[in-house]
Amino acid sequence: MGLRVLLVVSMIGLWFAASPTSTNACSCAPPGTPLEALAESELVFRGTVTSVRPSDEPGLLRVDFDVATVWRGQRAETISLTTQQDTAACGYPFEERVEYVVYSWNGVDVARCGRTAPIDLAGEDLAAFGAGAQTGGIADFPNTGSGGLVKAESTQDRAAAIAVVVAVGAILLGVVGTRLYVRRQDGRSNATRVERT
Repeated sequence: MGLRVLLVVSMIGLWFAASPTSTNACSCAPPGTPLEALAESELVFRGTVTSVRPSDEPGLLRVDFDVATVWRGQRAETISLTTQQDTAACGYPFEERVEYVVYSWNGVDVARCGRTAPIDLAGEDLAAFGAGAQTGGIADFPNTGSGGLVKAESTQDRAAAIAVVVAVGAILLGVVGTRLYVRRQDGRSNATRVERT
C-alpha cells in the first residue's frame, strides 16, 4: 500500500513540475540607489516610448524609444530594447507616448526589477544624474551592487529543472516497479512451494 501512495504522490509532483502552465512569479530585490543601478547597467537613458510590439523572439516585446539623454552607454537618437511580454516573468509594462528613465543591465533587455520608471516617478534618478546632463559614453562609477535586479529564469534553466524532475521521477518509477516485480515473484515462488508440499 505504501508503495502505491509513493507512486501516486510522485506522479502528481512530476505532473505539476513539468506542466507547461506552471510559471514562476517575478522575484525582485529592493532596487539600489540610482548610482548603484547606473554602475550595474550597460545602458541608462531618458526616452519616450514610440512603439511597443511583439519581438521576433517568442515571449518578448520590442520597445522603441526616442532618446533625450544618455547617462551610460552609446549616444543614439533612437534605441530599441526588449522586455518579457508577461509582467509575471519580470517584463516591464511600457506604454506608448510615455517618457521613462530606463536601465538595461545588458544593453538589450529591460526588467521590471530595476529602477526603470516613468519620468514623473524618477525624481531621485534625475536629481542624481542631472536632468539635462549627457555623457554620450560610459560613466565611471564604482560597481557597488545588483541595483535590484534578480534575473528571471531562462528557458534553459526551466528545461534543466524539468529534465531533473523527469529523471528523478523515472528513478522513482523504476524503484517502485522493481519492488512490485520482486514482491510478485516472491508471491509466485511461495505459492509454488505450498502446492508441492
